[in-house]
Amino acid sequence: MNPTPDRPVQFWPDVRPIVTAEEVEALKRAAAADGHQVLCPTHVVRVGGEIVGYGSICATPVVNVWLDSKRVKRRESLMLLSLCENLARDRRIASIVMPCAAASPFSPVMGALGFVRLGETVLWAKKL
Repeated sequence: MNPTPDRPVQFWPDVRPIVTAEEVEALKRAAAADGHQVLCPTHVVRVGGEIVGYGSICATPVVNVWLDSKRVKRRESLMLLSLCENLARDRRIASIVMPCAAASPFSPVMGALGFVRLGETVLWAKKL
């Protein structure tokens, strides 16, 4: 994908399902070089044969939790979170995403619980 003045590259993406572990590794290297992480990829995006992105279509389970701040103690909350993780493992799920508001009591301990911050992300929902 090296454009020249007489032959500019047009953006025409090639989006295909990921088939091999080598594709995942190449994708991770390309994303890391651009300062990004790869989370549960299902499709790779190429332009001019070069990896320029990926998609994760229904492959990233999102765990949403609400626990009453007065009736559920901290230890009980941690037990319930662990239960959610174990239920995911039983289904052979390799990773989860858990949205967590800055004001949540979980927020200060997410790193200690093994979660990796994905940046300042705002989640948007759309009913199809």
